[in-house]
Amino acid sequence: MPVASSSKRKSTRSRREPSSDGIEDENPSQRAGNNDDVEGGEDEEEQPRRRVKQEKKVHKQTREESEHEDEPVHAIDDDEDDRIDIKNFCDQPLDKKEGGKLAGIAQDWEMIRKQIHQGSFSLVKDVANSLADVMEGDHADQALSDIDKIMKALIDIDHEMQSHEVTLSGMHQQLMRGESVEGAIDLYEKEVKKRTEEFYDKTTRKKYGSHEQYVQFKQGIFEVQNPGVNIPPINDFIPREEGDESDDEDGLEIGGVTQDFKCPITFMMLENPMTSSTCGHAFSGGAIRDYLKQCPPNGRSCPTAGCSQKLTMAMLVADSGLEKRVRLAARRAQRDEDNSDADDDEVIE
Repeated sequence: MPVASSSKRKSTRSRREPSSDGIEDENPSQRAGNNDDVEGGEDEEEQPRRRVKQEKKVHKQTREESEHEDEPVHAIDDDEDDRIDIKNFCDQPLDKKEGGKLAGIAQDWEMIRKQIHQGSFSLVKDVANSLADVMEGDHADQALSDIDKIMKALIDIDHEMQSHEVTLSGMHQQLMRGESVEGAIDLYEKEVKKRTEEFYDKTTRKKYGSHEQYVQFKQGIFEVQNPGVNIPPINDFIPREEGDESDDEDGLEIGGVTQDFKCPITFMMLENPMTSSTCGHAFSGGAIRDYLKQCPPNGRSCPTAGCSQKLTMAMLVADSGLEKRVRLAARRAQRDEDNSDADDDEVIE
């Protein structure tokens, strides 16, 4: 009895030994199911044949793709190619619908020009005034001459950018009138070049003598160096060249103004100055506010003697540039007074 039981256990263990493939022999249905998932249910002899067929198929597809790569690319259909004439695209006339685009580009030029020069002109004027205040003699003349060249270069760049802006605006107006613009790129380049060359062909007086920033630049230097003295006309700072009118015949002469840095209301040195955008007169900020506190809607007369312009607070702007010049002039006047007192003390001794 015990022997028979031992033999039976041994037989059962033998049947449950796993096959060499790792799949138990006692579950043939499961093995067949796994073969269906892996090899499509084919027996072991059929599997190698199927692999060979698959490899031949892949090889054939690869060879066909390689052959197609050597074939020439077919040209685009004539109907598609006629949509845009690439060679003559630049010569296509612009019509009214492109006008808005040109106006937008012109505005971009204006915005860039203002951003670049908004602080540049003020910075150069401040540097020039500071140099005029602290330097004297030949060193001052050389330094101010170098600053003068920088100011003129800024004006040159400003004009070149304006040439682009004005040209685009002119083309926009032409399109808005219903006129077509032929050869837009050539027209644009020629017009910009024409405007730029016309500017550079002008004399120094004609290029800079009527430019507001340059006039303020030269006047500021003179004010610092000569406090309380009338500012001469701008042409006194720019030598006459061939092609300029004589000083007696020049009707565009700018200058000859007096700037004593005193408020016409308080008769004291300007404090927090505000300048009128209509008549150009400056006042201490607190004094002009009090003066216009109860003014009628159309404003009050300018408090500067001899001026009949009407003023409102909306016409006044804070003038930081003038404020800096006032401080420099006051400092220079104080320095001159101290030097004068020192000279008097030496004489007494």
